[in-house]
Amino acid sequence: MKSLPQFFALAVTALIAGSASAAQVWVAPAAQKIRPSVQPAAGAPTAASIAAAQNEFESFQVVVTGAASGVSMSIEGLNDGKGHTISGRDLVLYREALLNVLSQTGGDGAAGMWPDALVPDVDPIAGEKRNAFPFDVPAGESRAVLVDVHAPDGTPAGAYTGVLHVTGGVKVDVPVTLTVWDFAIPSTSTLRSAFGLAWNGPCVGHGDGGCNGGASDLALRARYVQAALDNHLTLHTPYYTSTVDSSGNQNWAAFDQYAGPFLDGTAPTRLKGAKLTSLAVNGPQAANAAQVKAWHDHVAAKGWTRAGDASVATLVTTTTDEAKAQGVSGIDLYTPVVNYVDGKPGSGQFAGNQRAKYGSNVWWYQSCMSFGCSAVGGGRDGTGESGWPTYAVDSDATRNRAMEWMSYSYNMQGELYYETTMAYFTGDPWVTQANFGGTGDGTLFYPGTPAKIGGSTEIPVESIRLKGLRDGMEDYELLHLASTLGLGAQALAIAQGVYPKTYQATTSPAALDNARVELAALILHALGKDAPATPPANTGGNTSGGGSTDCTTTACTTPDGTSTTPATKVAGIGSGGGCSSSGVQSAWLAIPALALFAFSRRRKRALAKVGR
Repeated sequence: MKSLPQFFALAVTALIAGSASAAQVWVAPAAQKIRPSVQPAAGAPTAASIAAAQNEFESFQVVVTGAASGVSMSIEGLNDGKGHTISGRDLVLYREALLNVLSQTGGDGAAGMWPDALVPDVDPIAGEKRNAFPFDVPAGESRAVLVDVHAPDGTPAGAYTGVLHVTGGVKVDVPVTLTVWDFAIPSTSTLRSAFGLAWNGPCVGHGDGGCNGGASDLALRARYVQAALDNHLTLHTPYYTSTVDSSGNQNWAAFDQYAGPFLDGTAPTRLKGAKLTSLAVNGPQAANAAQVKAWHDHVAAKGWTRAGDASVATLVTTTTDEAKAQGVSGIDLYTPVVNYVDGKPGSGQFAGNQRAKYGSNVWWYQSCMSFGCSAVGGGRDGTGESGWPTYAVDSDATRNRAMEWMSYSYNMQGELYYETTMAYFTGDPWVTQANFGGTGDGTLFYPGTPAKIGGSTEIPVESIRLKGLRDGMEDYELLHLASTLGLGAQALAIAQGVYPKTYQATTSPAALDNARVELAALILHALGKDAPATPPANTGGNTSGGGSTDCTTTACTTPDGTSTTPATKVAGIGSGGGCSSSGVQSAWLAIPALALFAFSRRRKRALAKVGR
């Protein structure tokens, strides 16, 4: 039986050309944030070995610890020696730009320089050369490049090899091996999502706050939707024009042109055929019955769903306890904040596992409550909260990836998030993303203007945190596939071994790698295909309380009270996130394959800041 390669083996030291000083080139896993102060360990590896399913992305980082000037990187492609190659926009290099975090986020953040924006060498949306290279590395500091590999759907299983060339002030060749597993994950995500994009967010970030550019603004917005979808996430408002007015008059031309391809799977995404999993009704009175019916009828007529169901359900971002206390009934879909699903011991009303209160169809979200919501919602203290999943810049990378593992463990059907361009409205996101007591809250993109990144086409620049979310969504697909093959109990044990509880959202890159390899082994065995006998040896301990780092199907702990029936079907939709579960309501149409919903006129404070 074949054994999967261990991650990041072999080490070399590269010398600065023409200098007696030494700069080191080494490899790090994607689930580690490389701050300038990070130094390579003794024998630090530089040959990269990664593994992915067909139609899955997988990444690693090439790090230069200086001094070194004028550094560039390139890679010609990966091939299996049998005529099959991975290249072009399926193989993208990103320079990791630094953001200065002025104040720590919550109890476990840290001020200082953090990597976040991913400036592409050649962007995968417009295909234009950008200014990722060359770059300089100060003496004693580190800079990283993310190498992002996609094994396109239909890629034959096997080992693909290539060489990444580091040139300029330091010269070295980095061997790269990608093992492609003999099974595929879907382009359209099984775990549904509804992430916000303010109607004028891209316009503001790219210099046209009033969205006066017409077709150019709609095309720019479509690039944001495409970028999110290639990260397995749905921006639930892929348009900003009102298609149905309060009287029911309809105009679908712009919507069908710019949003339609993301609903019928014809958009030029790298994930071939990827479709949105949620869609918000847009208009001046989004809960108007005539509008909802018009949206439902149009979606059904366009064939964007398998069947139409004109019933309208009510969604509220609240808990069952809060609804009962307020005398509210008739809520069809509860969407609690993660902190209230399984609260920390001694935390009060929501301490312990609350999942059983919500029934089979539930969404959830994470908010600034993950770090404390300083100065928001009654002036919560933003200095002491820690341990929860978060999209903050100054957090461990494994926390950016945690929600999707937990969605499987807690049997959640979808995730929502209130906004992805919040910092566009509060300053220059390339300089600061401080909002609601944390850096990065509500922002997952940067405005990729030609003045900032080169080229000629305006594009969204992805963040490291967005890639972490994508990896979590793909991890969920492995868990879900194992479950559909009758291995739900084993998959649940693996998931809970990596992230035991909602407030234990930090693990190690090695734990994630081991869990993925073990899931792949289970899947391959169930499919009757060649599988690795054992997961790779543990290559790093978890020092942050995130669970076992060498979890196996027979030696993983299971938190008390957690559902033992993993999700195998998904449905539903969520509204915006924000600071806490404060009763935001939505009406939604229960349409299989696409969750279509309408926001009520009640808006969250955070949404009001960025919306109309």
